[in-house]
Amino acid sequence: MLMPMLSEADPKVSAEGSIDPLGMYSIADSLAVRLIPGVRERQTHPRFLTSIAVSLSLCSEFDEDAVAADGVSEPWQVFEWYLVEGLVRSTEDRKSLSGLPGQEKASRAKHDGVPLSEKRYLKSPTVFGFHGVYRALARDLEVERAARLGEVGHKLLTTWEQEQGLTGFAGTAEGEGKHIRKQLLDAVRDGLHAGAVDRKPGWPGWKFFSDHLGIYEAGDREAKVIADALLNPGSGFRSEVLRSLVSSDGQDLWTVEAEQRSFSERRFHELVRVSAGHALQELLDAISAYEQFSRLMLDAFEDCLFHMSPYQNRIKPEELGSLKGVTRAAKRIPVIFADVAEKLSAFGEAIRFQDAFHSLAERMPATQWVERLLDHHCRVQHDKPPEGKAPWFDRFDDGSCMIRTGYEREGGARHDDAFVHAYRTKSLWSFARDLRLVKQDG
Repeated sequence: MLMPMLSEADPKVSAEGSIDPLGMYSIADSLAVRLIPGVRERQTHPRFLTSIAVSLSLCSEFDEDAVAADGVSEPWQVFEWYLVEGLVRSTEDRKSLSGLPGQEKASRAKHDGVPLSEKRYLKSPTVFGFHGVYRALARDLEVERAARLGEVGHKLLTTWEQEQGLTGFAGTAEGEGKHIRKQLLDAVRDGLHAGAVDRKPGWPGWKFFSDHLGIYEAGDREAKVIADALLNPGSGFRSEVLRSLVSSDGQDLWTVEAEQRSFSERRFHELVRVSAGHALQELLDAISAYEQFSRLMLDAFEDCLFHMSPYQNRIKPEELGSLKGVTRAAKRIPVIFADVAEKLSAFGEAIRFQDAFHSLAERMPATQWVERLLDHHCRVQHDKPPEGKAPWFDRFDDGSCMIRTGYEREGGARHDDAFVHAYRTKSLWSFARDLRLVKQDG
C-alpha cells in the first residue's frame, strides 16, 4: 500500500493555511503600495480618518507610556473600544455599521452584558481594528505624524468640530464640545484604570459616536478636507488614479463592473494608462504582466483542485497534466517569464520573482510542469510563518495526490484575463462614494 508523504505530527506545522497558496501575493501587494500609497484593500470608509483625528486629539492628553490595567492597551485602544461599542449601542440601522471593524465582538459583549476589553475584542487590534486598518493612510495623508495630529489631521479635526457644532472640542473656547471632550477623556481614563470600557449601558455619552462619528455621516466640509488630501499629489500615484476613477469615463466603466460584480481592474488600468505619465505607465505595465503570470498560475492550480474534488482517491500527475489550465500555463509561463521579470526589475521585484518561481519557467511537458506546480505549493505552505502550514492535498510516494477536506472546488478556473490580486480600486470607489465624488444610485 502506498503511504502519503506526511509531515511529522505537529499541530503548529499542520495548521491550515487557506490564503495565497502559490505565494504570489507579496509582490502584488508591493506593486499596489507603490501605486496607491496608504490605501489597503480592507479600507472602505474614509470617515475613520476623522475618528483617528479625534482619537489623536484626546490621547495627546495622556502620558506617552500610559497603558491600561491589562498591561497592553494604550489610550487609543481604549478609545477604540468606546467608539465601536458606542456605534453598536446607539446606531439603529445596522446597515450603517457596515465596514466597522470589531462590531461583532461589540455586539456579542453587549449581548453577554460585559464591557469590551482586551480579552473581548479583536485578537490583533493593531492590525484589524479601525486604527490598525486606517493608520497607514492617516500617516500618508498627514492626519497623523509621529503619533500626533499632522497638518491635515488638525484641519480635519477643526473642520469637523465646527461643522458638528462642537465648539470647544479642539480649542479653548467654551461650548458643547468642551463638555463632551471632558466626558470622553474621563471615560478613557476610567477605561485605562479598569482595563475595559467603564460606562454603563445607559451612559448618555454613547450617542456621541453615532451622532458625530457615524461611518457614513461625514459633513460636506469634512468630506472635502479628506477628498482634497486624497487628491493632493504626493507619494505614489493615488491622486492620478483617483482622478481617473471619478472622471466621467471612469465612473461609467466602474459602475458597470460593480453591477456585473466583475470588478475588472485590468479594464480600469487600461483607461488610466491612456492619460498616465511615463512612470505610471511603467508601473501599470508591470502590474499587467505580473497579473497575466498570476492568472496562468492560479488557473492551473484551480483546475487541479477542481479535478481532484469529486474523487476520494489518488489522482496521478498524468491526469492533471491534460487539464486546460495546466497545459496553458506550462506553455505560456516559460514564454512570458523573462518579460515579467524585466518589467518588475524597475520596481525592485525581479530577484524575488525569479527566486520564487524559477522552477516553473523551464519548457517541459505539462505532466512534469504540474508536478513542479504541486511541489511549489507545498513549499509555499511549508515556509509560511510562524511554523508552516499544511498543503491543500496529501502527496503519495508515487507522485499522486488527494485533495484535503475543505479545499474541494465546485467549478474550474476562470480562464480569462481578470486580475488575481486587488490594486485598491474598490477601496477608492468606496471612498469616492462616501465623499460624494461620484454619482450616487437613484
